Amino acid sequence: MLVDQVVLVLAACALGSAALRVGQRVTAGAAPDGGGVIERVLVAATVAATFVVCWTLALGLAGLAGSVVALATGPVAAWAVTRRLVLPGPAPSIAAELTARWNRASRRERAVASALVGVAAASIIEIGRSPGFDVDALSYHLAEVVGWLHSGHAGKVQSFSYDFPVGYYPVTNEVLLTWLLGISRSFAPLAVWSTAVATLALAATWRLLRLLSVPRLAASAALAAFATLPVFVAGLNFDGPSTDLPALAWLACAAALSAGARRRGALLGPALLAVGLAVGTKTTVAPLAAVVVLAGAWHARSGLRPARWWLAGGALGGLLVGAPWYVRDTLTHGWPLWPFSSGPTGDAVPHAMSLFTVSFLDRPAASVSAFGTNYLKAVGGGVGLIAGTLAVPLVVRSRAALLIAAVASAAVLAWAAAPYTGIARNGFLAPLALTTTRYMLSALAACAVALAVAARDATPLGRRLTIGLLAAATIGSLVAEAITGFPAAPNLFYLLAGAAVGATAGWLAPAIPAPRVAPAVLSGATLLLAVAFLALSARVWLYREAEDTSYNHALLSFMLGQPGFLTGSQPISFAPAVLASLAGPRLTHPIELIPPRASCPAVQARLKRGWVIVWPNEFVAGITTPFDAAYCLRDEHAIYAYEGAVVYGPA
Repeated sequence: MLVDQVVLVLAACALGSAALRVGQRVTAGAAPDGGGVIERVLVAATVAATFVVCWTLALGLAGLAGSVVALATGPVAAWAVTRRLVLPGPAPSIAAELTARWNRASRRERAVASALVGVAAASIIEIGRSPGFDVDALSYHLAEVVGWLHSGHAGKVQSFSYDFPVGYYPVTNEVLLTWLLGISRSFAPLAVWSTAVATLALAATWRLLRLLSVPRLAASAALAAFATLPVFVAGLNFDGPSTDLPALAWLACAAALSAGARRRGALLGPALLAVGLAVGTKTTVAPLAAVVVLAGAWHARSGLRPARWWLAGGALGGLLVGAPWYVRDTLTHGWPLWPFSSGPTGDAVPHAMSLFTVSFLDRPAASVSAFGTNYLKAVGGGVGLIAGTLAVPLVVRSRAALLIAAVASAAVLAWAAAPYTGIARNGFLAPLALTTTRYMLSALAACAVALAVAARDATPLGRRLTIGLLAAATIGSLVAEAITGFPAAPNLFYLLAGAAVGATAGWLAPAIPAPRVAPAVLSGATLLLAVAFLALSARVWLYREAEDTSYNHALLSFMLGQPGFLTGSQPISFAPAVLASLAGPRLTHPIELIPPRASCPAVQARLKRGWVIVWPNEFVAGITTPFDAAYCLRDEHAIYAYEGAVVYGPA
């Protein structure tokens, strides 16, 4: 297990080095205001993610996406190629730039920067200490990953539900996770991934605000209001590997890079890559993604011709990582947005999904009446962000502020008009409407940006009112999370402790006298810590999950104690839905869904090969139950029965 984590860290370093070299070329001369490091990181992250998705899908075509060697070889080859073919840009290396900035910074600035690093480290530790997976993560996000690792065909449609064709959802993020988890052979990288995605989203938003000339105070207030939103925090920590936060992170990268394209048109190339990653991860960000790219292209129109090759590469890469799922759905079901919606040439929406295709605008009074204060707990200070965005015309008259506020308001309206955001008339499906507040995450980010720009252009009184509203939204979100409590919100003790330790270290740390040696030592120490954390977490991840309130954690706890489960590779068959955590600590158990019309001899044959688990999913039972596998096993002895879940052991 230690070797796997070493390989993952080395492959990630090779990929990062190659991507940073590309980023150095793309951003050359783009940020005279001192934002070059952030822009280079945004470009590198986008390029690296695009390469990983393309490489993993290419391996999937050959059935090799489950091979550790094959997954790790691509980044190493990319590093070798870029070292030979991509000339370094004129800017100094990131290590040299960071060292110079550290030496120029005051003690207070060093303390603040170190405190932020401490919070990120504490977040990683907190997720590793108390991992949590929700229903979506276990039933299809991670199930997709496990299925591809065993079949080797990443990107292939898989069936994990009788009623919901989740295999036809956009799965760019799942392909990324296949690379991470496939090399690590554990769930441990999820802790680092969640924090890294959240950090990327915040860094890109900060860079966007600074490119829009928003003062530091207003930018900091907007970022705080956004970062404390319950829907943001839940996506970071306790909802498992959701797609909402990664989609937002790539959208934020696209926005920041598109804004930077005014100074250097080549930045629009990686912006197109980021759009592909965002839309390939989740469709909810598509409208805002189109707006930011079109705005970037318009403002950078005079400099696009010299950057045509970067634009061509970005457009091609964006299509490769974002379009396959929509092309697949069009070819197989006649509509790119199937199964979420249908069109003149498309198949009908699946019966189960048609039961709750209700928008908030369809039943606003019923939705608010049903959930009441739960909406406030879910959105927190987001209510203030929306109200403030609608009130922007009252405090500012600048064209830019009004235009951004209009776009943000339209994004909120698009959420309200989208299917699944309103309360369904079917009682079993009614609670789903509350969970779709997370679809509003990108719209709330746009509202925070709109208020920050309004503060930039407002009168002194209007600026104070706007910043005060952002501060109030931050407090409102913190109060909502305190009321909700753990595990819906993180344990603040760890985050505050990380901030305190980081701030103290930054305050006491001296200038770096040897710019060539010190960064290398720090980098080496960081890599060793990363390997140690991943190796340690990989061993205990599922045990930690079994102790918390993750979905069906009691069943996981039982399976961890079964002979042969920890080291074996027997398949585990489920009906009517799967639980990806039962793939085991090293992801060695294939996760299979019993077909809805399987014969009883076929079900009994599965029991001879491995475990069969039947558990009544109340959500599915409220729609339809096409097959009851328990009937075929009525004469078999169950080795576990709790809370409706029944386990039959292998013969």
